[in-house]
Amino acid sequence: MKILRVAVAVLLGTGFAWAFQSKPVNDTCPVKTGTAIKAGITSELGGKTVGFCCEKCKALFDADPARFASKVGPQPRVALNSIDAALKQGKEDAKPVVILFMDASAKSKTWAENLGDKDLDEAFAKVTYSAVVFDRDEAKKYGVSSAPGLVIVDPTAEGTKVLKTLTTSAPKTVKSEIEIAVKKVAKK
Repeated sequence: MKILRVAVAVLLGTGFAWAFQSKPVNDTCPVKTGTAIKAGITSELGGKTVGFCCEKCKALFDADPARFASKVGPQPRVALNSIDAALKQGKEDAKPVVILFMDASAKSKTWAENLGDKDLDEAFAKVTYSAVVFDRDEAKKYGVSSAPGLVIVDPTAEGTKVLKTLTTSAPKTVKSEIEIAVKKVAKK
């Protein structure tokens, strides 16, 4: 069991990069705006894969990524690996916190991949996100009985209120529930 926890902790520590870096986050070149990207011509920016239309654009980007970063699209979501850190950040920013409880199962990997969907970029920009190793005692505090499990909490509420427990990682559902949570926290 200890080896399993260590393996999952290592995956969490990498921010599940393997789940989010398989394809570029953009469809058009950030250097030659509006031009479609070509397969295999990529660079990394802040933990996300960025695609380009040609090697020349890739070289220009690599020489000065800050110049083109705003043209890449929404900034990558970063999964904090501590619930406490996410709650603190969410409270400071007055944002809901999304907590993904995971284990080393294929189902958890699928959930992480679904949460990496580009259609969720804007929604995740409005929350603080944490992905943690499933610990029965910790998860129980949030009403999660098994991994994977996803909860959205209001860190600004007294005692950190659970707004929603999700039993699916379908991007459309996750996006909708995040939007509802953002409105609830903003009303305060």
